[in-house]
Amino acid sequence: MQTRQMHDTACWQPISDASLSTQDLFRKRHGRYTVEIADTEETHPMTQLHFDEAAATWDEQPRRIAVAKAIGEKILEEAHPTKDMDVLDYGCGTGLLGLFLLPHVRSITGADNSAGMLDVLRKKIAEGSFDNMKAIRLDLEHGPCPADRYNMIVVGMAMHHIADLDRVLRAFHQMLAPDGVLCLADLDSEPGTFHGPEIAGSVHHNGFDRTQLKAQLAEVGFTRANDTTATSIRKPTATGKEEDFPVFLIVARR
Repeated sequence: MQTRQMHDTACWQPISDASLSTQDLFRKRHGRYTVEIADTEETHPMTQLHFDEAAATWDEQPRRIAVAKAIGEKILEEAHPTKDMDVLDYGCGTGLLGLFLLPHVRSITGADNSAGMLDVLRKKIAEGSFDNMKAIRLDLEHGPCPADRYNMIVVGMAMHHIADLDRVLRAFHQMLAPDGVLCLADLDSEPGTFHGPEIAGSVHHNGFDRTQLKAQLAEVGFTRANDTTATSIRKPTATGKEEDFPVFLIVARR
């Protein structure tokens, strides 16, 4: 099934010519299941404006690349993407997860509501001449659901920034082809210590209870939801103690 062109032109932007090398992004070797964190969270509010401003240096923190790689590896193991699949990477940021999955599928559409993040991704696409990947501006929480259909939708570490999760999950169900696959990766329930207070305004969920989230998926219409642990992030918290924060992967079918 070929992905159709986005009909809502307000939700997408064409790829621009630019240059930013990404060839070595995943050549570094990282631990597969546990990511050790030595850096701290940003001190600016994690608003859309902050994401725009932070985009240019987003990939400079090795843990972000490592987490995306670990999630991508677990998606390969649990969801089995194939070369005939068109995939939506929602909340794609700079495209770390989508670029990891790109060799294994037919096409990737990276979608985000941050223009700055998408600009960085477009530069990567142009530099790598990835003609089977594109970047679009899309906000399913506040905007219309486009007419495109995908064989797989992946969301990596973005759901905790979505206030109206039910609306977005329903949009995912609508956008998936019959028997399409949804892959959700995010934090397990945590006491609110993963993010610092300076970014609390954009964090709407302190992780998720896997059982409750799978029940929510069933209410929307998804079936065969299974969960596993994709990785674990060790990082210092505001208390000064280091904590481990497991990251789950839930795979469900339309």
